[in-house]
Amino acid sequence: MKWYNILLAIAIVCCVGCNKNEPNNNENNENNGGGENNTEKPEEVVTPTLYAGADLSQWLAYKNDNAEWYCNGSSINNVPAFFADNGYNVARLRLFVNPDLNSTACQDLSYIIESAQAMRDAGMEICLDFHYSDTWADPGKQYKPSAWVSLDAVDLASKVYSYTQETLQALAAENITPSLIQIGNEITAGMLWDTGRVSVWEDSYNTPTQWNNFTLLLNNAAKACREVCPKAKIIVHIDRGGDANTATRFYNAITAIDYDVIGLSYYPYWHGRLAQLESTIRLLAADHPKKEIMIVETGFGYNDWSDDTASADYGNYASTPAGQKQMMNDLVTTLQKYESVTGVFYWFPEETKIDWRSSYRIDLNRGLFDKETGEVLPAFYCIPQFASNK
Repeated sequence: MKWYNILLAIAIVCCVGCNKNEPNNNENNENNGGGENNTEKPEEVVTPTLYAGADLSQWLAYKNDNAEWYCNGSSINNVPAFFADNGYNVARLRLFVNPDLNSTACQDLSYIIESAQAMRDAGMEICLDFHYSDTWADPGKQYKPSAWVSLDAVDLASKVYSYTQETLQALAAENITPSLIQIGNEITAGMLWDTGRVSVWEDSYNTPTQWNNFTLLLNNAAKACREVCPKAKIIVHIDRGGDANTATRFYNAITAIDYDVIGLSYYPYWHGRLAQLESTIRLLAADHPKKEIMIVETGFGYNDWSDDTASADYGNYASTPAGQKQMMNDLVTTLQKYESVTGVFYWFPEETKIDWRSSYRIDLNRGLFDKETGEVLPAFYCIPQFASNK
């Protein structure tokens, strides 16, 4: 019994000693803002995906009209797979609301589903480009779909939401989930004119009413994207890759929009030298450090019938296959210098040999296949270097 009392006393002393060294739970909570669960953790650093892209919107129409693509004289039977196998990891596809199916702007929802399935099966991700029009939309024209013409601003915004939502749901039903979604195409001057027409320079469209309309349209589009494709990155795309003043004014005016990526077009013969593009990138990255930047359209001609006469000064690049390759190499090297730049897309690289009578034929002479022979050009291999070497 004596030894039992001694051991009991020792145990009591040990317990008291342990409790004295252990901090009071209430004091611990007060000193640390409510306990362990409230301890601030460092923000997780996520490395963004790098995109080497191709806008292949015309490929299916060309394929269905017996266009020809070759590599070293051998026919390319699966064009999407050829792009994917050579390092292009995302296909950009434009979508019109109710287009003329026998025109160059023939991409309706059924077309997009068939084309996207082919791109997906080849191993490419999808970038969906909503034009919100029945035909081509760009800074010089943003026409409402004919079925939407009579809608006022509120009803038009509602239609943009429901159309975007239903389109993405239809794609999801076919197991097509875009990784990137453009809400509008080259919308420097707004979209769905004149309801959503804006300008950062022109007083008549630089008004609170016009910007409010435009913001409502874009946010409704973004809302549908977030609901149906929550993991997709939303792109707001303008054409002014070489115009830093307009680009910075535009993106500073849309800070209320829910989006992830600043999308720019950069065609040297319209937008100037690479130094001008760099100036735009630096200013946008400084003003919007949480946004990614992508060149979602680029291209350069490989013969004298290309668009290289549109600008007086774009550098010493010849309109030849070698000049096209050098231009694209220099563009990729330039973009790799900027951490904020996460993607570059070549526009209409599938331009190739096709019957001159085809209603789907687009003659630009700046594709990545020779349109006289169908042979792949050296510049084809430049864009993938962006994602593989950065």
